[in-house]
Amino acid sequence: MSNETMQVVASVQSYTNLIVMAIVILIVGLTLGLLAKKLLYRMLKEVELNKIAVKSGIGCDVENLISSIISYMVYFATAIIFLSYLGIGWWVIYLILGGIIILLVLTVLVGIKDIPANLMGWITAKRKNRLKKGKKIEVNGISGIVEKKGVLKTIIRTERGDLLYVPNALFRK
Repeated sequence: MSNETMQVVASVQSYTNLIVMAIVILIVGLTLGLLAKKLLYRMLKEVELNKIAVKSGIGCDVENLISSIISYMVYFATAIIFLSYLGIGWWVIYLILGGIIILLVLTVLVGIKDIPANLMGWITAKRKNRLKKGKKIEVNGISGIVEKKGVLKTIIRTERGDLLYVPNALFRK
C-alpha cells in the first residue's frame, strides 16, 4: 500500500473511533438521565412529596416535575459533552444554550401574562366583598356557590355539582 492510502485508512479509522466513542457517550448519558429520573421519582414518591405539596397549596405533580427537570439537566450535560467530544466549537454550544434560554424566557412571559389581571380582579372582588365562601354568585353566565377563593382563581360549584375554576380577572367587570 502506498503512503497516501495508509494515511486515508488511518484518518477513516480515527474518525470512526471518534464517532463510535461519541455515540457511546450519548447512549450512556441518555441512559443515566432516564435512570436519574426514575430513581429520583421513586425517592420523592417514598417521601410523599406530592402530599406535602398539596397541603401547602401547590396543585401540580411535584415529584414528576423535579425528576423531569433533573433528567433534562443530565440530557443537556450529555449533549454538551457529546458535541465537545466531536470537536464542535463552543460557539455552537453557546448558540444552542442561548436559544434554550430565549425559549424559557418566552415561555415564562407567556405563562405570567394573566397574573396581573387576575391579581387585580382578586383585589377588586376583595375590596367590594363579593367573594365569600358559601356565597352564591353569577359571573359571565356562570352561577354557583363559591367553594374556595384564591389570589389567581376562584372555585365555584355549579347547581349540577361541577367545579369551575374561574379566573379572578372576570370579577373586575
